[in-house]
Amino acid sequence: MCNYIIPKEVFSIMKSQFNEQCITPGQMNLIFNMRIFWRRLVIWSRLYISSRYLGIGTAEVSFERLYIENLDFGDALRIFFNRSIGNRFSELINQFSFGLRDLITDQLEEDYDGIRQDIDRLFQNANQTAEFLASINPYFDETEFKNLFTTYLQDTIQMANLLATQDYRMNIEYFDRLMNHADIIGDAFAQGLYEYIVSAANTTDALPSDEGQRCLTYEQMNMIFGIRMFWFDIVIWTRALMLSKYRNVGDYEEIYAHLQNIVDEHISNLKQFFDETPELNQLQLEIKTYIDLIDSLATAQIAGNAAEIDEIVRQMYQNAETAASLSATINPYLNEDALKATWLNNTQNTIDLSTTFLTEDYARNFYIFSSLIDQAEISSDSFWQSVLNYIFRDQPEVG
Repeated sequence: MCNYIIPKEVFSIMKSQFNEQCITPGQMNLIFNMRIFWRRLVIWSRLYISSRYLGIGTAEVSFERLYIENLDFGDALRIFFNRSIGNRFSELINQFSFGLRDLITDQLEEDYDGIRQDIDRLFQNANQTAEFLASINPYFDETEFKNLFTTYLQDTIQMANLLATQDYRMNIEYFDRLMNHADIIGDAFAQGLYEYIVSAANTTDALPSDEGQRCLTYEQMNMIFGIRMFWFDIVIWTRALMLSKYRNVGDYEEIYAHLQNIVDEHISNLKQFFDETPELNQLQLEIKTYIDLIDSLATAQIAGNAAEIDEIVRQMYQNAETAASLSATINPYLNEDALKATWLNNTQNTIDLSTTFLTEDYARNFYIFSSLIDQAEISSDSFWQSVLNYIFRDQPEVG
């Protein structure tokens, strides 16, 4: 590990902090990217765990996707450090994935000695990863990351245990906990990387002033992140709703209520930035109608009612166009035509996702879900930028 150590003396001795009253767009983007990286790892880890315990035929494919996500994370660190550091980080994260795979295998085979060894190796990996991060960047705190990774590991193991015992209600709670914890890890990563960049870039004892910067408070940033993550959450929990309908896996009422809460929180966040208009309340109703249509589609497909399916599909496309128009009315910085195309594409993929549950074509199901997640990230990039444009509409650019 010593090959990766960067002496502290090459950095400024002053440690900067994010000014919670002035988060700049560049800092916000760094935070968002780190949060998304960790959220994606949680999503694909859960999908892999679910495929193993539920036996829906996507275990190998989902593990491959998890492996690729780990490599992508390492590639991101290469931007800040170098190739060997990025590769080593990917290796450590992949050791976690391999350890998780071994743990599930031993649980399914009821190999209790193997389970204990797997858990020991996983905690050892968490400590090694924290030690490695501290060795490459003096602004990564080893103790902090050991605590963060330990909690992440404990909650991941508990989420797996709850699936194994079919305690789906608590499984949902732990998944939510992991998604929130992913944001905390992402913030720690962003903080350390920001300090690394600023310290290496400045030779004076003072950091650049935030005075005159176009910026937001930390609270506003979190609201924007909530807006940005809206489609991620809808996609994730829509699939969970379908799984509960088609395979009786999960607490249907809990999942349905969770989707409703996602919509309510989304509209609440939007109201913090946009004028409260009838269109916002109408958008809330349209998105909730969309969820109900998805639910009705699954019911009709299970019943084999072709006429009802056709009518629901027609309503889903109409709903998508209406919701896109309302969004563009609320935020004039959104392109309505592009937004309609995105909504319609999402609707088509969601219909196909439901169909693959019906036909038990889980390989295609996984592919469609993966496409929906990727599309959610692409859409969120342009959407959060449009929110920033709206917020800064009366503020001059800072040169």
